[in-house]
This record gives sequence, C-alpha cells and structure tokens, in this order.
Amino acid sequence: MLELGRVSGNMLAMMLIVISMQAMAETPLAGRDFDHTATGFPLIGGHATAACETCHVAGVFKGTAKTCDGCHALGKRVVATPKSTSHIVTDAPCETCHFNTSTFLGARFNHGTAIPGQCVTCHNGRQSTGRPASHNVGIKATDSCDHCHRSYAFLPASWNHVGVVPHSCDSAGCHVAGANQYYKPANHQTTPYLGRNTYYCDECHNFFSWLPGMFIHDRPSTSGICMGCHDGATIAPGKNTGHINTTADCNTCHKTTTTWLGASNHSGVTAGICGTCHNGSTAKGTINAPGLHIPLTAGGNPNCDWCHVSTITFTAFAMNHAGITSCNICHASTSPYTVNTKVQTGINHHGSTTGQDCSNCHTSFNTWNN
Repeated sequence: MLELGRVSGNMLAMMLIVISMQAMAETPLAGRDFDHTATGFPLIGGHATAACETCHVAGVFKGTAKTCDGCHALGKRVVATPKSTSHIVTDAPCETCHFNTSTFLGARFNHGTAIPGQCVTCHNGRQSTGRPASHNVGIKATDSCDHCHRSYAFLPASWNHVGVVPHSCDSAGCHVAGANQYYKPANHQTTPYLGRNTYYCDECHNFFSWLPGMFIHDRPSTSGICMGCHDGATIAPGKNTGHINTTADCNTCHKTTTTWLGASNHSGVTAGICGTCHNGSTAKGTINAPGLHIPLTAGGNPNCDWCHVSTITFTAFAMNHAGITSCNICHASTSPYTVNTKVQTGINHHGSTTGQDCSNCHTSFNTWNN
C-alpha cells in the first residue's frame, strides 16, 4: 500500500508539471492573439514594441493607465520617460503638443492658449528656440516676440507698427545698421532740409513697403525749399535740360507734388520778354501754336503779350493793331495765316483788287462792318 501511494503521488506530480507547461506554452499564444484595440488603447508607435510587463507591472492588467501622464510622469507605478527638466512649464496633456508615440521630437505647441507678450516664458533658448544673435540690439532685444512673429512660424516676420511714435524709426533702435536689414542705404546722403541734415524714414516711406518711397510734401514748412532735395543728383530729380533758365524754387511754378506738368507762373514777369521762355521748346511758343501764327514782327513787338492778355490760356487774345500800317500783311486774300481774309467773289468785296488794303474801306479794328 505504501508503494502504491508513492507511485500515485509521482503520477500526480507529473500531471501537474504537464498542465503547468501547457499553461506556460498557451500564455504567449494568447498574448499574440489578443486584440489590444478592444481596450481602447491601440498599440502603435513605441508601444507596439514594448514588453507587456513594462506597463502591466506584476501581471496586473486592470487599472493600467491609458493617458500619457498616467505613465510618463514621476512617481507612477509604470516607469516611463517623464518630462525633462528643460520642458516648458505646462499642465496640458502630452498629446496637446506631441502628435506621435514613436518619438518625442516634432512637438508643436498649440498657441491658442498662449498669453500675448509672454513668449519668452518658453522661447528663452533653453526650453524652446529663443532670440538669435541678430536680436541683441535695439527694440528687438526687449520687445515681445509676437510683436513681429506669428505663432505658426517665425518667418515671414512683419513688424506691427501700430502705436509707433512718428519719426522714431531709427531712434528706437530698429532701422539702423546692425540691428535691421532695412536702413538708409548709401544713396540716402544727407542734405540740408528744414534746417537739419537728417531725414526721418516715414517722411518718404510707409509701414507696408519701402517702395514707392514718396516724400510727404504736405508739411507747411516745405514751401520754397524744393531745390534742397530736387538737385537732380543724389536726392531727387531736378530741372531737365530743356527747363527755363531760372533760379526760382520749384514750387514757384509747379503747384502740385504729384506731377511736374501744369507748371505756370507769370508773377513779376517783365512785359515784352515772353519769347524768352515761350520759344516752342522751353515753353509753348509759335512753333506749336495751332495753325500758322501771324508774323511776330507785326507792330514792332515780337512778344506773346502783345495779343495774349491771359497767362492761363492762349485762346483768349485780342490783336493789338497799334502801329499797323498795312492790313494785307495778314488779311490778304492769299494770306497763309489763321485770320479773316478778303473774298474775291460775292457782294461784299465785288470788284476789290488784291492790291487794295483793308484799311481803304474798313476803319475799325474791332469789326468789319461799316
């Protein structure tokens, strides 16, 4: 009986060993066939290659954390990589910035909750990209990043000029050599203007583009000093080669700052010298008058104001016949000039000959009647 009991005990032990080995063999198989997605936590990225016991410590399945910070934090049951000491200070869930489970790299912070003006809290060069060496001078070294940069990209950067004090472009430390790539180039030579030798950027340029750089002429003190800039050399266009010979300032004749055309000024002009300028090239003269102009020597006065009494238009004129001794010089039947002439046929001049002068019958310079 003792021998029988010993044999039975050995057989029972063998059966237990076999059953245990079968269980051990079936466990890995069950793990491979298990659909982890059914737990609501699919194994992707770095989690797909992690050993089961990394998360299921001591074989405990129930209650395993499904959120990032349930494992990736100090003092948790599951030991996983926590935030580094250089991580930005935030209590936001990891997936707010980290978009994959393969690597922590490529994280992008959602700036929707960022506080304006507090960029350097993170962008300090340790926790996140900070100011480069080019931002160590002037206002770029002190002002908030979001005054120029957008939250979705550092470039393109565009300075927000709202609230900028006029004429402070360079004095604020922005548009100066070394602090900004946009500053006065070599062709911005200083020239006396308004009693000073320097210019403000915003006297010509606007906040949106450097070009076109149009000088703002609407300041009252700019009257009479045009040639301080319009020298035709380094600053602004000046008189062209066909310009009238004068030392007067530009706005003596040019009344608008948008175009050179429409210039006109006869104040103080001496009578009888119109032809000095009105020669057809410098200013309108007889060669560009409509039709064929009458001889300028008629009456002994070769100048425009002998007939043209207006300085605004040439169409308002009245012929000054003083000193005229022969009408046929202009009013002959064959006259080439744009004036009234004799007609050889008809009742008005019936029998009149070419040699007869108008003054034989007409005694008035104002009307052909009588």
